[in-house]
Amino acid sequence: MPIAARPPGTGTRPPWWPLATALILGTVPAPGCEPRDSGTDPGEGDAPPGTCDPAPATCDGNQIVACTDGSIRRTDCGPDAYCNGGRCEPTSIVFPRDAGIHGERTEWWYYTGHLRDGDREWGFQVTIFQYDFTEMFGTPGLGWMCHVGIVDLDAGDHFHVDTISLAPRTWSRDPIDLEVDFCHLELGGDGRDRIRGEIPTGKEKDGKATPWAFDLALEPRKRPARHGTDGIIPMADTGGTSWYYSFTRMEAQGTLSTPGGEHAVTGQAWMDHQWGDFDMQDFRGWDWWSMQFDDGWEVMLFQFTDWDGVLSLKAGTLVAPDGTLTPLEGMDAFTITPRRTWTSPHSGGTYPLDWDIRIPQGDWRIAVVTSVDDQEMHNLAQNYWEGQTRLSGTAGERVLAGEGYTELTGYAVDALDPPR
Repeated sequence: MPIAARPPGTGTRPPWWPLATALILGTVPAPGCEPRDSGTDPGEGDAPPGTCDPAPATCDGNQIVACTDGSIRRTDCGPDAYCNGGRCEPTSIVFPRDAGIHGERTEWWYYTGHLRDGDREWGFQVTIFQYDFTEMFGTPGLGWMCHVGIVDLDAGDHFHVDTISLAPRTWSRDPIDLEVDFCHLELGGDGRDRIRGEIPTGKEKDGKATPWAFDLALEPRKRPARHGTDGIIPMADTGGTSWYYSFTRMEAQGTLSTPGGEHAVTGQAWMDHQWGDFDMQDFRGWDWWSMQFDDGWEVMLFQFTDWDGVLSLKAGTLVAPDGTLTPLEGMDAFTITPRRTWTSPHSGGTYPLDWDIRIPQGDWRIAVVTSVDDQEMHNLAQNYWEGQTRLSGTAGERVLAGEGYTELTGYAVDALDPPR
């Protein structure tokens, strides 16, 4: 499997790296990311020296917090590692650097979320894509796309717009300021972001009522989740690799403008950032689920389908309330069974909807229910379904409730599909 070009100075890891990392972390700190002892510093609310009881180490930001010889000791993981489950794990994703632009073959910044004003509810999406279209069209160059979607859950209706551009309005690394047509993302590098999406008058893809716009300030409630091994995932079994992290729970506050007036809204969001040397034509499609549960857990799952229509790869991440990450890997890591289908009147694609999900690790049994069937983002480049969902179920003895977003690609014929 080809490996994506890595950020300067990180090198390329051989295939045996994940096993070596696991062995090393079980015995001694990994080379180059030895924890930095910050000394005994109880901090506000901690037990004074000599009074703490032995307990497993935990994380506070990028520091390990442990009870050593009766004293609370904080140990910083340093710039080349992150704290997870009370230990330092090596990483090549560094903030704020990697929140911004990388100039890889493919890159996107993806926000979805849930907004409320009293009893009114909406879901939203805003995404900026940057891609190298050299191999697509045989001409060197970069292109950008802006996608904005809003679903009015009370009305049961979905609104969206998409654009393709050869030049962004703003494309700045420091500060991180990305603006393409109706999408505008100002990233703080630490999850403190401001995002804006607009569906201007007359621009809604299906000719529905306009205008729509949202302007939201986001505040992270957890550390970023690095998916896969060191924040790197395979893009199917033939599609190269991708760096991938998420802010899985962000507090959202701002305004939502609708054709009927303006609302002061609050809610929560999920942010994905991926980049790498992968080609979207190397696989038929993928299914992706983001799930935010009321008890503080989040779950991310994805699965790829090859051009023969066969599932070729599965992976995911469990995110505990304290931010501890548990990777899910392998074809037996979970099962996802759709309960029905919906055929788009726009693209003709038939999408699976409403799913029963089983994750053996932790005995998760999740029911995912679609809030509105027609949430397809049909467009010139690639048709896909991006929809708000409701969650219920159990995880062991815990009763689950929550909300999420699901993304489905490869179910409609696309302009960029290779000849078959």
